[in-house]
Amino acid sequence: MNKKELPLISVIMPVYNVEEFVGKTIESVLNQTLKNIEFYAVDDGSTDDSGKICDEYAKKDKRLIVIHKKNGGAPEARNVAIDKAKGKYLYFIDSDDWIESDYLEKMYNLAEKNNADLVVTGFLMEYYQNGKEVTYNTKCENKIYKNQNDFRLNAYKYLNNSLLSLPWNKLYRSSIIKSNNIRFPKTKWDDHHFNMEYLMDVEKVVMSSMMKYHWYRSRKGSETMINYSDPNMYNKRKEHYEHILKLYNHWNVSNEESIESISCYYVGRLIQCIQEIADNKNISLKDKRKKVKIILNDEETIKALKHTKSLSKKFKILAIPMKMKNVTLSLLFGHIISLVRKLFPKYFIKLKENEVHGS
Repeated sequence: MNKKELPLISVIMPVYNVEEFVGKTIESVLNQTLKNIEFYAVDDGSTDDSGKICDEYAKKDKRLIVIHKKNGGAPEARNVAIDKAKGKYLYFIDSDDWIESDYLEKMYNLAEKNNADLVVTGFLMEYYQNGKEVTYNTKCENKIYKNQNDFRLNAYKYLNNSLLSLPWNKLYRSSIIKSNNIRFPKTKWDDHHFNMEYLMDVEKVVMSSMMKYHWYRSRKGSETMINYSDPNMYNKRKEHYEHILKLYNHWNVSNEESIESISCYYVGRLIQCIQEIADNKNISLKDKRKKVKIILNDEETIKALKHTKSLSKKFKILAIPMKMKNVTLSLLFGHIISLVRKLFPKYFIKLKENEVHGS
């Protein structure tokens, strides 16, 4: 890259204790067919050799810039690099995943050809099950939204399968992030909030069916879905939902399809919250009942449950005790979900990914 020539894309990667995987991730970025990039690896106080591995790669390729800092979490690490990034576009990658060699070039070309503020693609999720790796697809249609209103009226199609919430299946216009001071907040699932803010006023959006991002969901020694075991997950899920409502209020969009989709998104996450509460061994039954009762009697829960026509048959069944405000039955259903998850992890994962991500 010529010294005077600004990078086309700034790639940003937070790094923390991923010494087994970060080398492959770095190589997948440095070996991209699009060469005019800068690559920030932000070592967030790793206690293993992750930072040293990044430094070794940086010695061989000047496009890789390593920043070492005290541990402050992935949001803070990304924000540090955003402040330094010079690229026309920003791209975020996790340090234990990898991308195919032409991914950045294809996204860049789509952005340039269509003067897009945002490019969104499908992706691949990889699990380790029964001694082998299994891949599930998260599909995305090919669609170009040339005006703001068209995208806003159709955004609901991409909400429930996480296409709009994740950071690494997207190419962002750097000027929008910087001029609006959009940063990753220090909270759980910060990427969702970052994207909701970015989507506030985007004009042209390109959706692409290509799937070239490999997201490792589980590896050897971890053959099941991540169990959050967070008794306060509901509060975070509600924050997510309220941010979505804020976005749609800003857009002034309240058509039936959008409200239905947003509601189904929230109900699906509430079912997960109840399942996690039911499965949590550190909470007494009395406290579990209190937490589930709060969920079922919340005004936003009641509103969302009124708009669930498009829920799948399985989710409609799971939502029945919620509509009844029946705490006991809701917890029972949560236990059943947990039992299926433990006894039949492969089936559970396939069922979940087919349900949510459209595999």
